Amino acid sequence: MEARLEAYCTAIKEIIKNNKDPQTINSELTTETIHIEIDKVPIEDRVTISNYALKLLSKEQRKELAKALIEEQVVKQRNLLSHWSTLTAQSSMIDTGYIAQHLVSLQTQIAGQGMRGKGDDLCDGSEVKGANFLDSLDKAGATAPRWNFTAVTPEIMERFLEYKAIFLLSIDLNPEKNYRIRIWKVNIQEHQILRARYIEWMNKLGYPKFADTTKKPSVNFQLFPPKNGTNQNYARHGNGKENGFSKLQIPLENTPGSELIFKAEIVNNEVIISKF
Repeated sequence: MEARLEAYCTAIKEIIKNNKDPQTINSELTTETIHIEIDKVPIEDRVTISNYALKLLSKEQRKELAKALIEEQVVKQRNLLSHWSTLTAQSSMIDTGYIAQHLVSLQTQIAGQGMRGKGDDLCDGSEVKGANFLDSLDKAGATAPRWNFTAVTPEIMERFLEYKAIFLLSIDLNPEKNYRIRIWKVNIQEHQILRARYIEWMNKLGYPKFADTTKKPSVNFQLFPPKNGTNQNYARHGNGKENGFSKLQIPLENTPGSELIFKAEIVNNEVIISKF
């Protein structure tokens, strides 16, 4: 291991090893990570540092870090953006996609790819998708966030069926109108309902679109998360129209191939994690 990289890992290890109260782990780690100029660290080394640190962290430490992340990037961030939204009438939506990836890495101990943009979301080839109901009303008063799986080639489209895992995050309101964050882990090899619908969608819509070579085709398989303000625990696909797909409820809990792995609710600005 290169000397500077080894020094980073050693310093992080000492902090994690000597941490006596998991509630202080974020502030203790911040004192070290603030000195790491991460933008100057090569991408492969970023992944090495992350994998090293994540594997050292205990479940309780990771849970506290997840709580700190939500407090910082959801609660505080949204309060700050609400101020600017009042002045500018611009959206106060937060970037759900990257928050989802951070939370999934903390929960699973799997590092990301050390960069943003194209490529796998996690270093093991898993996919992460986020959907945010908060401040997502359109002009008609509707809100329809979704998990999008876009493909520009048949090969990319077919890769959906080969993912090691798909992590689906939803930020919404629970029936008590408190902010809620849930993450489900889906195994497409075992989830027969989702797998069958995706194959049906490829045959009915995906392959015919790619067969039209006069354009630059792309396709987008869209899953709608559980409805905002309810305790629903299933995704939805299909609009029931004759030229579309029948309406289908796709269970995300208590079914082979999918499980709830993370749940947090924000009550009076306090983050309460009930599933980790």
